Amino acid sequence: MEKSEEGLGAASPGVAAVRISDADDELLRFSLSSTISGDLDFSDLSLSSNFCSGLLLDNASLTSQHLNDEEIGNGVPSYPLYKHLAKELGKSFEVGSFPRREDLGSNLPPEEQSQIKEIKWDELISKTGFELSNMYGSINFELHVQEPFFSQLKAGRKKVEGRLAAGYYNNVAQGSLLLFNKCLLLKVERVTRYQSFREMLQVETLANVLPGVATIEEGVAIYRKFYTEEKEKASGVLAISVSKPSSQPYIFMKEILNGLGYDGVGRLLGMVRTAGTVLDALPPSRSVLVSSAGRSYQPDIKGSTLTDAARALTKHAERSSEGWWGHLKGNDSQKNQLASQVINQLLDDCCWMNVHLIQPYGPVFEIRICEGYGARWSSDGSKFIGFLEPYTVDGFSKDWKH
Repeated sequence: MEKSEEGLGAASPGVAAVRISDADDELLRFSLSSTISGDLDFSDLSLSSNFCSGLLLDNASLTSQHLNDEEIGNGVPSYPLYKHLAKELGKSFEVGSFPRREDLGSNLPPEEQSQIKEIKWDELISKTGFELSNMYGSINFELHVQEPFFSQLKAGRKKVEGRLAAGYYNNVAQGSLLLFNKCLLLKVERVTRYQSFREMLQVETLANVLPGVATIEEGVAIYRKFYTEEKEKASGVLAISVSKPSSQPYIFMKEILNGLGYDGVGRLLGMVRTAGTVLDALPPSRSVLVSSAGRSYQPDIKGSTLTDAARALTKHAERSSEGWWGHLKGNDSQKNQLASQVINQLLDDCCWMNVHLIQPYGPVFEIRICEGYGARWSSDGSKFIGFLEPYTVDGFSKDWKH
């Protein structure tokens, strides 16, 4: 059922071919949501429900409007993560290959090589992206339908879609391909014109048009929420009988996610892989990272206002001969302000992100900028651990001074 457009005339379906970049966001969201809900079409997805939930997790209390989606690895991605993932998939489809990470030099810990995987990911993106692009390019009409009608169409329970016979709906014909909600492809088997929704429901039957609705009167009332009686009388009604092809956009998306696995998805989110990497871990939200870094270092001491990040900065301020950390001076408030600036700079500019095992902390979330400076948190971001100097093999023996 389409959204009401009272006072604007009858709504029409979209009639242009659909670009992947306009659909991959909703297609990915639907695929992840279907995995979580136990949809049988996604029972063989290699990503866990918890991982999919993490990709969909939203965060309305973001501390920054930073949308670092222009380049892979440029800053901690904003939540929900699936939007960043969809955008990077779209870029990959456009160029027909999986993105490569640049060699960022010796200031960062060494990454595990994955050339064989990258070649397989190239083939996956090229082949499946091409097929998905062709499928979207063949669409004749694009429609939106609300729940529960969308799920009924996908399951094949709802076999007839009723629409006002106005605008481009009059061009829908047998053989037309319809795209519902960016992710469900249906083929038109026939189009029948009726004078009213009541007549359509009587002939086509409630079971085929509105499964689960008990009476014709209830069915007419549903359509009346979207179309006035005046519009119905002026234009008439179309019953669009549809069938579901076996080849579907969300099946292609499932193939892509299965082929990428945790490693490939992590790479598209800007994560790296090293010895000890936790492959099914996701980057915490920026707001959680900022909040934990800003907690009081000594909350039980009256009058103490120094934050965990500011306290950690006192250990690092003198280690960089270039003065990268800034000049830590003044009262606690001024030190806290400098520490906050450093945290935000690292979150905005990091080119290296990893969740990996580090003794004695266990799994940690670590970020570094190209110069090698960085910070660590617990893997969920709830506890700030400290700042990091650029990576060097003999850094420990030099007390990390450079």
